[in-house]
Amino acid sequence: VAAANAARAATETGQLDGGEQSEQLEEAAWEETLRSESDLLFECLQLMFLGRTKVSSLTRVAAFCKRIAECALCWPPKTAVRAIEFIHRLLIKYPALDRMLSSEEQAGCGLYLRDLDDPDMCNPFATCLFELHWLQIHYHAGVQAATARLLNYAKSEQKKHRL
Repeated sequence: VAAANAARAATETGQLDGGEQSEQLEEAAWEETLRSESDLLFECLQLMFLGRTKVSSLTRVAAFCKRIAECALCWPPKTAVRAIEFIHRLLIKYPALDRMLSSEEQAGCGLYLRDLDDPDMCNPFATCLFELHWLQIHYHAGVQAATARLLNYAKSEQKKHRL
């Protein structure tokens, strides 16, 4: 939108001819419609878990939370930050997920089976989100900061529940 407005303003002041304006307007329209795969992923996840009034099963949410944390270890920094922020929003909406932040409390018994296709059957509460501790020492400062915010939030929530 900003590029399109700039092209129109440049044409009005005589800086661009009609051909250059149409090229810039096409480019601006392309940039507006083009969306990255990570944008689509997080929009779908938000609609699935945060945008509905119907609450998803806690086991399913925990399984997706664990899988997103695993993927964040390999994703580029901007996408990893978005993943951490999404996990943060999940922890706010589903406070029972804080069980996955402690390695001392095992919320479930058995094994976490990450390769199962059905997230309801993978037993996510048998593990913890240890990936967050790896993300704390990530090479990118933005990822480190997002992880620190999430873990600080989790610590403050755990203190509230103990009081």
